[in-house]
Amino acid sequence: SDLVRRLEAEAIHDALLAVSGRLDPALGGPPVPVHLTEFVIGRGRPDQSGPLDGHGRRSLYTALRRNFLPTTLQAFDFPTPFSTVGRRNVTNVPAQSLAVMNDPFFHQQAELWARRLLKEHPQADLPTRVRALFLQAYHRSPTQPELEACRATLAELKAFHASEPGDSSEIGPWIDFCHALLNANEFIYLP
Repeated sequence: SDLVRRLEAEAIHDALLAVSGRLDPALGGPPVPVHLTEFVIGRGRPDQSGPLDGHGRRSLYTALRRNFLPTTLQAFDFPTPFSTVGRRNVTNVPAQSLAVMNDPFFHQQAELWARRLLKEHPQADLPTRVRALFLQAYHRSPTQPELEACRATLAELKAFHASEPGDSSEIGPWIDFCHALLNANEFIYLP
């Protein structure tokens, strides 16, 4: 079939943790309280918010409260626990692209992923690092045109970060680049 299928909300969450190196594969244990943003309001709001990354636990371990659901998961058609759901909705709406671009969880995991890259490949050249990222995110190597596009993008990101006052670290361009790879359709869609 030529149809692509978007990953379910929980799989997107868990894939982010996997590529960043933050995924805790442990089975069982207590549920992790849901992360509450300033937009999650209402009567009965829990007193404490869980961590943004859910302690690295798979989304399966997120404690759900009916009126206080994880906002990142909701953008990707996470079913509301008001009643049983025989088949999930599968939408393709602008809110999903906005979530990938702006959600703090995506930004957090992009930074962790970039830090993981530089720790695992401290002396590597650019093609080696880009290949490592492609393998982690897409389970394939980049094509030659993709590698050239990545080289050009990273050069622009380095120039941008070099022009920013007080930004002399190597990490900034790689964080932005990792975030861009997470924004690609290939990360959340299956062929």
